[in-house]
Amino acid sequence: MTASRRLGLLVTAAVALAALPVGPAAAATYPQSTSSLSQQLAQEEAQLTKLNNQVETAQGELDALDRQVKAEQAEQASLRQQLDRLARLEYQEPVLTLTTILSAANLNQLLTNISQARLVAAKQQTLLRQASRLREQDQQARDAVAAQLAQIKAARDQAAAMAQRTLAELAAAQAASLRSRVQAVAAQASATAGKPLSQPPAGSWPNHFAFGYCTWYVATRRYVPWFGNAIEWWPNARAYGYPEGQTPEVGAIMVEALTAYGHVAYVTAVYPNGSWTVAEMNYYGWDVVDTRTLRPGQDPVVGFIYG
Repeated sequence: MTASRRLGLLVTAAVALAALPVGPAAAATYPQSTSSLSQQLAQEEAQLTKLNNQVETAQGELDALDRQVKAEQAEQASLRQQLDRLARLEYQEPVLTLTTILSAANLNQLLTNISQARLVAAKQQTLLRQASRLREQDQQARDAVAAQLAQIKAARDQAAAMAQRTLAELAAAQAASLRSRVQAVAAQASATAGKPLSQPPAGSWPNHFAFGYCTWYVATRRYVPWFGNAIEWWPNARAYGYPEGQTPEVGAIMVEALTAYGHVAYVTAVYPNGSWTVAEMNYYGWDVVDTRTLRPGQDPVVGFIYG
């Protein structure tokens, strides 16, 4: 299913949520109870979050492998240039010339000179073959991760479609108190599938994270070129050359190990007593923005990523 068709179905489902009646007639049409539908919806929402985190992790791995393959391609090109220079030099000044023969003190010295030249050329060829094999292996690993990423994305899209169907059933059977909950999960399913129903401002730079999560919010406050879940931002930012440390600074990204996926927030203020304030999303709930003031040792802070 294409992204545009998937988004169209999600928009249709969201419109249906507001149009479907709520009451005994609707409940009779859908014998499944609102409580069981709500439980099913919660499970599907958790599955959406899990698959989205897997997508972020795979994208981070793919990005690292892409950079590694490019570095090895550059190294391989450099070795080829060195071999080309040696070949030109050998053509212009061959090792076995009359001058070389006449200048040699004895036959052993002549053979030694020839052997050394051949040894250097053989070493260069060996390095080139090793670099080529290493690049091929990393390219295979990169292709495998790319294939895995495509499979995870397909599973995520399927989970979003399942959540959409459950939302439509729940909308027909729900009580009025559940309507706002259904609408929130509809927005989350749409955002996880690729784009929220109503696109909010995402900053003046690219933001490749899923809407409604802490990673997306921080990426609206400052440019984040790396990928991965929140806990993976710590090593991934370092790989992109961003400085890190243990002291909060205004504008820094705070990385926490609150869950297995981690949590990130944006530092907005630092105070003389050592405390600091952060702005964040998805700490209290998906797509919920809040601010907190923390003290050293209060939370499992991994560190701060500076700009």
